[in-house]
Amino acid sequence: MLVLAACGGSGAKEASGESGKSKTIEVNIDQAEYILAGEDGEAVDETSGMLAVDLKVKNVSKSSINVSSYDGVYLYDGDEQLSPEKGVYVRGIDLKDEGNGDIGAGKVKTMTFYFNVDKDKKYEIGITPRLSNPGEEADEVLLELDTTKYGKSFNKLQDPAKALTAYIDTIYLGKENSDYEKYVTADKEAIQEEAKGEFKKQLSTSLPENSTDAEIEKYYNSYKAALGEKAKVEANTIANAGGKAVVKLNYSTVSLRNVYDKLYNYQKEYRENTGGYDTEKEKQYAFSKFDAIAKSLEVVKSQNGAEIKMVEKDGKWTVDTSDHYSDYLVEGFAKGKAY
Repeated sequence: MLVLAACGGSGAKEASGESGKSKTIEVNIDQAEYILAGEDGEAVDETSGMLAVDLKVKNVSKSSINVSSYDGVYLYDGDEQLSPEKGVYVRGIDLKDEGNGDIGAGKVKTMTFYFNVDKDKKYEIGITPRLSNPGEEADEVLLELDTTKYGKSFNKLQDPAKALTAYIDTIYLGKENSDYEKYVTADKEAIQEEAKGEFKKQLSTSLPENSTDAEIEKYYNSYKAALGEKAKVEANTIANAGGKAVVKLNYSTVSLRNVYDKLYNYQKEYRENTGGYDTEKEKQYAFSKFDAIAKSLEVVKSQNGAEIKMVEKDGKWTVDTSDHYSDYLVEGFAKGKAY
């Protein structure tokens, strides 16, 4: 949980509020939130995380100034002086640029700084601009940073993973998941129709001619029931910032690889029992056994998983279908393929 406040000025060394000033700058905390960055989301644990802090800095002097995360901004943990994190990178997400740059006289600039902090702890942020006149030094402005005030954003870091799990359960596996209404926004019917269409394509060479929509629906529901019983999903948010997220998905699914052999065996059985050849009747007989076939299909596990991009809309999450990795969901849970 985290908070920021600014204060101090004219050489003051005490932080006292959410804004502060000196004869050179005025500083306000515009906003701050915890983010996930780094490999497999290890930049956060139960007691600490990375906080992205937007500071609005106004140059109240008559000359241009420079504020830099390299030598003008520090995080104070008691007597310990820490620098902001630099080169912060989040896979698949465009982060705000790190706080660096010139500010003209009378101008305002919002700058972002990244700090690794502990929850439920108070810090100070010190900001000292570099002046354009050689030999002159500016006073440091101190900002109070109370991490207890940002607990909500910390607690929401894994919401995209919860959303993706509920998304898959509800849409592809036909399972009840109360997190769907809480975390997910999606056109469920449209996505389910797409999945059914892809499932039909997988079976297209084996389907009887003139198969009705109702029959396709029945076959698809049999497959979805097998998925609901056998498929496994494990999701972990590895990146989350600014309403965008990347979720690492490990999964197993029910493979359709052997469905053609199983259908053919039933066609052969019909032919042997009737003593004649009628391809359409053979296919119809085979598909009358599809419920049993679906239950007998083997489970395959993804070897590499997938990194699924998510986007936040009105406080809920949905899959970013513009990203090619989103195809892994249809591939896995409609076509029965795992990569």
